[in-house]
Amino acid sequence: MEKFKTHWQDEEPDVPNVLIVDDDTDLLHGQRLFLEGKGFTVRIAESMEEGLSILEEFSPDIILADLMMEQYDTGVVFCKKVRNNPRHGDVPIIMQTGAAQHTGFGFDIGDPATKGWLKVDEVLTKPVPLEELLKKIEKQLGERRKG
Repeated sequence: MEKFKTHWQDEEPDVPNVLIVDDDTDLLHGQRLFLEGKGFTVRIAESMEEGLSILEEFSPDIILADLMMEQYDTGVVFCKKVRNNPRHGDVPIIMQTGAAQHTGFGFDIGDPATKGWLKVDEVLTKPVPLEELLKKIEKQLGERRKG
């Protein structure tokens, strides 16, 4: 993983903050342990409301959100609320979903119309291999640093 630098000290690495919002506790804890082992600071939430509450006092560099939690569209609602918050509106969001397996419906994030209503930067199909997740996180963090 590329070293991230703080805004105030060039010698100290900046630890990226990750928020994972998902009602699958096994996934939450597995991804948390993996990402913490890679040097990230990770906060987890089991619901949209818990995720929004954490955002009041935690500033993530990236958010991983499930599509279907309390309701079939809770992840979409969560992402819209994040995007509408001036404090977090530009934070990259990766949606993780098993919807394609359950419904046969996939998301084409390259389609501007889909990206317009889904409000995410990337969509990954569960189960997401951890190394693939890490690559997508690094890609999104790298693009954010460039932009």
